[in-house]
Amino acid sequence: MKKVISSFRLLILLVFLYNSLSPSATENVKKSIDDPQDESNEGNDETKESMDIMAESESTDSMNTYNNNSNISPELEMKGQNNSTVCTRRANSLMHEVQKANHKQFPFMAAIMSHQNEYLCAGSVVSNGIILTSAECVQKPVSYVLLNTTKAKKDDSAVMLYVKNREKFPSYAGAEHQKDIGIIFTDKHNNTVASKIKLSNLTNLKALSDFEGLGYGLNAEVNQVRDLQYIGVEYRPFDEFPDLLEGFFDCVDTKVPTCFRDFGGPAIFDNELIGIISSGQDQCTNEMSSKYAVSKKLVKVVPTYTFKAWLDEKIKKLEDKQPVALATYPTKPDGDPKTQVFYSEPTGIGYKSSAIPFLVFIVTLIAL
Repeated sequence: MKKVISSFRLLILLVFLYNSLSPSATENVKKSIDDPQDESNEGNDETKESMDIMAESESTDSMNTYNNNSNISPELEMKGQNNSTVCTRRANSLMHEVQKANHKQFPFMAAIMSHQNEYLCAGSVVSNGIILTSAECVQKPVSYVLLNTTKAKKDDSAVMLYVKNREKFPSYAGAEHQKDIGIIFTDKHNNTVASKIKLSNLTNLKALSDFEGLGYGLNAEVNQVRDLQYIGVEYRPFDEFPDLLEGFFDCVDTKVPTCFRDFGGPAIFDNELIGIISSGQDQCTNEMSSKYAVSKKLVKVVPTYTFKAWLDEKIKKLEDKQPVALATYPTKPDGDPKTQVFYSEPTGIGYKSSAIPFLVFIVTLIAL
């Protein structure tokens, strides 16, 4: 009878050992991420819709603009008529209202989260293990980032990467500084999780007319779940600081609340990152018109060319050490496997978490 019990214990031990060593049970294997979403780029087609909008006159008289924080009123319309701030159409404008992103429409986007699972700010995958964001963001109590999600919360589709280190641009000296740029180093992952976005080589901003700003919960209210959203804005130079640019929203018929309650996310043009959004606009305008100019300032952006050399050096150093290539946006992540594998450098300290249940089971068997 004792031999039967011993044999039974040995059989149970072998089965448990096999399951414990299976790749699907280790800490480096994440939950399956299924993507039934149609990737037909319908969202992109909508954003390319020509708004054909332009201000007829670029008068320097700031009194011709509306109050950015107010809705359109008959009094303001009359003022617009009297001061000739009437909008006219222009072709191929990228300006559009706040829209919700589709799953994997922007596969480089990252939601940066705190220890308390609170959303802090947006970021962009620029290399495997590097998230680009603002310096103000990296100073917050960041704990992990979420990839492969259109919501700033953990769910079945989200892939969670823990933060290993963070770094600010060397000359950053506070929230009002022009180089409000930071990077977050995370665990690496395979190329099925995310794509990276290419850094633009654009240095002549005069060639820029419009761009899109991305973030989570651009017009969300307090305590609402923050969805991944984007908006098309008009570029205007920042006269006070030549190495910054601003994005304005104007001359678009919309009843979607217009504001930008996020920062750290990308400004993109022609599928490339032209800058990082260092600040947005908390005050929403509930309704806007294509008849009269409102000139609502939404975002302030740090152009890519002001920090590209520094970032390229960081990326090269990391990729030379442990290269795991990613697709470059607009290419989507390669494949959609049943498991997502993550890579961390071994620390050599303590037991892996997946080994703990195994040790407990062994001790239990011995005690029987």
